[in-house]
Amino acid sequence: MKSTGMVRRVDKLDRIVIPKELCRALEIEAKTPVEIFLDGSRIVLKKHNEGKLPAISKGGLGIVRRVDDLDRIVIPKEVCNKLDISPKDALEIFVDEDKLFLSKYEPACIFCNEVDNVIRFKGKPVCEKCIKELVKELKNK
Repeated sequence: MKSTGMVRRVDKLDRIVIPKELCRALEIEAKTPVEIFLDGSRIVLKKHNEGKLPAISKGGLGIVRRVDDLDRIVIPKEVCNKLDISPKDALEIFVDEDKLFLSKYEPACIFCNEVDNVIRFKGKPVCEKCIKELVKELKNK
């Protein structure tokens, strides 16, 4: 899976705008039906083949939504609830062949890339382990 480096926020109506360049690359245009399913903690979007029933993934969902005229897809409330996604949360976008993956964006520590126990210090994410190491280093000076 390849990261696009794109992060989008969920709006008040649980919608996310899919970047136009990704829609073009995957040949998804306005009114195109898109399947939505879960893969662990990720939301997977896949262009739906009109002649087939939606694929039921490990997440147990088989939802089809159409892309609107502004290249937006509404993420079902039950999916947002299951993945603890709230309005204004940032979602990271990944691409793998013909699928888009959306994952709740979790900033990583600027020193070690750890994503657990991260706090923001002066606008930068730093993990608890690195904070302890910094404190130890400062005491040794």
